[in-house]
Amino acid sequence: MLKSIIQSESNYIKPFKIIFWSVFNLVLIPLILLLYSIKPILKIQFLKIRDERIGHLAANTELFLRRLKSGAIRKKRTLLLAIATTKPSNKQLLTMFKRKMIVIQLPKTLNDFFLNGVFFSEKSLLVKSGFGMHLPLEWKQYYKFSSRKPNLEFTSSEEKKGKQLLKKIGLADKDWFICFHARGSLYLKNKFGNRDLSHHDFRDWDIDTALKAAKYATSKGGFAIRMGALVEKKLPKLKNNRIIDYATLYRSDFGDVYLSAKCKFFLGDGCGIHQVSQIFNVPEAWVNVLSIENPPWSEKGVFIPKKWWSIEKKRFLTFKEILDTKIGYATEPNQYAKAKIRIINNTPEEILDLAIEVNERIDGNWKTTKEDEELQKKYKSLFPKNSPCYGFPSRIGAKFLRENKRLLR
Repeated sequence: MLKSIIQSESNYIKPFKIIFWSVFNLVLIPLILLLYSIKPILKIQFLKIRDERIGHLAANTELFLRRLKSGAIRKKRTLLLAIATTKPSNKQLLTMFKRKMIVIQLPKTLNDFFLNGVFFSEKSLLVKSGFGMHLPLEWKQYYKFSSRKPNLEFTSSEEKKGKQLLKKIGLADKDWFICFHARGSLYLKNKFGNRDLSHHDFRDWDIDTALKAAKYATSKGGFAIRMGALVEKKLPKLKNNRIIDYATLYRSDFGDVYLSAKCKFFLGDGCGIHQVSQIFNVPEAWVNVLSIENPPWSEKGVFIPKKWWSIEKKRFLTFKEILDTKIGYATEPNQYAKAKIRIINNTPEEILDLAIEVNERIDGNWKTTKEDEELQKKYKSLFPKNSPCYGFPSRIGAKFLRENKRLLR
């Protein structure tokens, strides 16, 4: 209740907020003065780990560690104290990060209010003084995810546990596999039931449309493992026993991390668990990308976007028109409806084509053409320097671009 009052922006309680923050920051002054007094000898900096969702836990924390290792963040005479909850979105992932930094875990209720809501608020003196900070997910970190090694690694006991998991679900030591996953709304509804997150629903798609791609992987001698937590539905019954519904049969925090890190490539849409593959530098095949200004960070990534159908124009919007709408990151569920836009998901055939391209690129069998390279350059030239993704190194699917040249007009 108090947290909602503090965060509210209504004029009715604005005076209360001013008084609250004034009093709270006065209480913090002794702590801040102490931190300043010892700063010449040792700077203590508190970091807030975003562990409520696996995508942020993975990407935000790994990005911070890569920036730290590269020297982009000063560490000399600095003690970093990371704060997380006792109920992170993935315990295995947090355990691995704890090997790289000091992490203090606090009860979730205490963490949500005092840390997210107060101590790490932009209005907090702790943050204003530079002694407290969130781990942001910054744009244009392409170099760090295309040329730097992952920070995390599995221990020998974890490798043994991972081999046992693979054996349990039917794989031998030398078998290769891909992971595939479709974003759904059930996970967020379960985790944040008190919040309206329906504006994310446009990112959802049907896992069944990835089955042609999964079957392709098995036809090449691999396995296809369906990932996810709290998925909307099981996979249909298949005669192909190389397609494994891990999400409904074997799912665990450890398995989510181990399989995502060890797969040949991850086929998904870039949300949540896909970030685990990304921080382990696993090649990515992103489908049904809603915002074309959010491509994979790594040069190993290949993606295809959803199409935007204009009800008024009675045709698909071009990429330039999509950029001009400025609603690629819509935060309200009715923004697309107001703009009279219908979002069209990728077809099973388009997803299959992307899987083939990524697999052949990994195997060194992909043959590009002069036309493909010209189309790639033309596509990337659409993004101005002030675009969040200007200069991205990943590629849009070659066949998708060939078949949709009109969208480049």
